[in-house]
Amino acid sequence: MKRIVIALAAALLACPALAQFPDKPVKLVIPYPPGGQFDIHARILADKASPLLGQRIVVENKPGAATMLGAEYVAGQKPDGYTVLWAGANMFTIAPHVYKEVRYKLADFQTVTLVNELPMGFEVSTDKLGVKDFKEFVAYVKANKGKVNYGTSGTGGLQHLMCELVNMQLGLDMFHVAYKSTPEILQDLRSGTIQAACDGMTAYLAAHREAGGPVRILAQTAGTRAEAAADVPTFRELGYPDLTFATWGGIVAPAGTPKEAIDKLRTALVAANEDPEVKAAVAKGAAIPKTSTPAEFDALIKADYERWGAVVRKLGLKLD
Repeated sequence: MKRIVIALAAALLACPALAQFPDKPVKLVIPYPPGGQFDIHARILADKASPLLGQRIVVENKPGAATMLGAEYVAGQKPDGYTVLWAGANMFTIAPHVYKEVRYKLADFQTVTLVNELPMGFEVSTDKLGVKDFKEFVAYVKANKGKVNYGTSGTGGLQHLMCELVNMQLGLDMFHVAYKSTPEILQDLRSGTIQAACDGMTAYLAAHREAGGPVRILAQTAGTRAEAAADVPTFRELGYPDLTFATWGGIVAPAGTPKEAIDKLRTALVAANEDPEVKAAVAKGAAIPKTSTPAEFDALIKADYERWGAVVRKLGLKLD
């Protein structure tokens, strides 16, 4: 009997399913195209976290369907810790309200940690409007009812909902113009074809810094100013605390992933996110490094889901 027990124990220890995590590379799926802000952060974070984890973290881009394609892919993977997802706010807090068919749900995932916050900016064609700050812009809109439009990179995304939230909170009537990309928005903002935009700040910083230039970022949405845009006040500072929010990036794994794997992934990612090189890359992109416990991440998703759901219902917005 003793020999049988010893043999059984040896067999269990040799079983691949029980091998210590991680014993092979981990795949980090990015639901965005290569070269973008989140992709750059993900790659430098993966490089710094790999030696801490003891295995290489391999980045794989799966863009498409407003980040939903990557989320759907990871939701269907084996919950063993070897495939994880760079999650953005849209896929869990906006898409379920806007799209009729979403082929995954939040319950398909286990949160690991946040990795950054990305304040949104309110950009304005200041040269054409002759305004210097957000207060003057609000006064301009109210004095020119129905004549001010704003651009975003598509209907139903965070940028669109942000500008509509500004409309709702301040009693404005800005009109939405949907674009395919940020460069197109910036071009028309420079020319004055559109008067405002709601977007991430990175692509607008150079224009914002031009002395006497045609474009200015008048406000940002996070609770504290992003380092790269330290001269731009927050909406909270301007007296609009209900416009305090940020989009974010975080890591999630398929539901059912063992706690050991979640804990090891989180430890490596949190430590890597504190690396000066990673912090510098994040700050350069007008983002704010951020980490969390899984419970804190869960609470953020819940709060944002409720916030944006209310805006979507107010707009009566539904997309196929």
